[in-house]
Amino acid sequence: MATKSVPSTSTIERMLDEVEEHAHAVEALRRRLKRHKTGSPSYHDLPPEIAVQLDVLKLKTEHAGQALDEYEESLPEEE
Repeated sequence: MATKSVPSTSTIERMLDEVEEHAHAVEALRRRLKRHKTGSPSYHDLPPEIAVQLDVLKLKTEHAGQALDEYEESLPEEE
């Protein structure tokens, strides 16, 4: 059975950077959505883009959370 390696701090930092990047993308799309009149064609173009970014953000967040958990579990117990 192969042992799973603990993610490095640089890997965790990179994963958190990706989470931040996608969170900013969602924020930017939300700002764009607010500028359009509700129900207009340009308004209706944005929700699918937001949904895609939210899906990616969800996956990136889950993976970063798992990596953080694995890293924390690898740390020595405090006394």
